[in-house]
Amino acid sequence: MQRNQENRTGIGATESKVPIPEAWLGRAVDLVFASGSSTEYAAGGIVEVNDRGIVLSVQTHRGHPARLLFYPWSAVIQLTLSESPDE
Repeated sequence: MQRNQENRTGIGATESKVPIPEAWLGRAVDLVFASGSSTEYAAGGIVEVNDRGIVLSVQTHRGHPARLLFYPWSAVIQLTLSESPDE
């Protein structure tokens, strides 16, 4: 699946016209992705975005340090900003 690089400034793009999800670097997101024949969920902070996919900092087990996990765009189904009570 090829991403259209020309049309990536979706709703909520910053005033500087940085495309989403690049505008969300460092922010917490919820990710829905395909893993084999199932749908999986992950939550973490965006560390990097490139043409191949997205890297999230994900805490996999309570009390353990966060791990950097790569998700290729071909597996990403949905990416949204995490909602927190502070926002």
